Amino acid sequence: MPRPVPTRKAQGAGLRSARYGPPMSEHAPSPPAAPPRVATMLATLRRGYDRRSLVALGVLVAVYTAVGVNWWHLLDWSRGMDWLLAGIWLFMTAVLCWDLKGARDLPLVLVAAVGGLVIEGWGTQTRLWSYFTVERPPVWILPAWPVAALAIDRIARVIDPLGPRTGARWLYWPMVTAFIAAMVAFLWPTIDLSMSRVVVVLMLGVALTVRDHRQEVVLFVAGSLLGIFLEYWGTSRRCWTYYTAEIPPPVAVVAHGFASVAFLRGTQLLQAILRRVRA
Repeated sequence: MPRPVPTRKAQGAGLRSARYGPPMSEHAPSPPAAPPRVATMLATLRRGYDRRSLVALGVLVAVYTAVGVNWWHLLDWSRGMDWLLAGIWLFMTAVLCWDLKGARDLPLVLVAAVGGLVIEGWGTQTRLWSYFTVERPPVWILPAWPVAALAIDRIARVIDPLGPRTGARWLYWPMVTAFIAAMVAFLWPTIDLSMSRVVVVLMLGVALTVRDHRQEVVLFVAGSLLGIFLEYWGTSRRCWTYYTAEIPPPVAVVAHGFASVAFLRGTQLLQAILRRVRA
């Protein structure tokens, strides 16, 4: 029996099938899922905003307004809008309004305020850096330390899922050792001053009393990331100037990461004292 000859229409359908493959299903394929760590980070970020965030935003706007009115004479509007500064403060405001918990945040604010005063006093009194107002240190810079500490804490908790799951101690010790060596080299011109010697002892004390290597690696990285923008803005606008005249010195950038670890250590000490007092 002779084989049937396919029609032109059937030949065209077969050609299309061979060229383009089987017909697509009616439902488009779903987009690829985000990696587990990134998905966890995004879910954590979404859960952090609630009604308390609006209250915090109102408080921050009030504080910014008070600071702006009180130190209006220090602002130079002749240069136009400083978009880098605006971006930094918008970002920090957004993270400060995230995941508010007074029992956790207030001790950090207190420790960072005291620590910031110590750091600024040491740096300006030894002339490792100076401010354009020639104050040693200026009062208006001190509130920036607790604000930055809270922002870094928030950043660290958001990026925590991206941190190392194992072997964090092998990252912690080289990182902290390299920083202390670089900072000692940076402050060496003032090593004859007692304040600088105390700072070296404090750095060693912070490094040697580590509790959670992973947490402190993530915190160090978060502080250093924010430090890039803070230090570049401050030194490029001549708000503060280091004795090396760098814009900025690399060690000053990562110093924000180490300061965050030091504030964590101070917060842990304060909480331990409060627990003993209440017991």
